[in-house]
Amino acid sequence: WVAIIALGLPPEAPLWVGLVIVLGCFGLSIAVHLTYALVFSTPVMSSLYLRARRGIQATLGVFFTFAGLKLLLSRP
Repeated sequence: WVAIIALGLPPEAPLWVGLVIVLGCFGLSIAVHLTYALVFSTPVMSSLYLRARRGIQATLGVFFTFAGLKLLLSRP
C-alpha cells in the first residue's frame, strides 16, 4: 500500500499527507478486521458459516481454478 500511495501522491505533496493516508489505512484495517472478528465469533454467524462452508469453498475453488487457468493459458 505504501508503494501505491507513493505513486499516487504528487511530488510536491508534504510528508504529513502521506503519513495521514498511511495511518488512515492502518486505522481502517484495524477497524474492519476487529469487526470481522466480532461478527464471525458470534454463535449465529459461526453456525451459518459452518452450514455454508462447503458451498463457499467450492465456489472459491472453481473461481481460482479458472483464474489460474486463464493466467497459464494467456499469451505474454
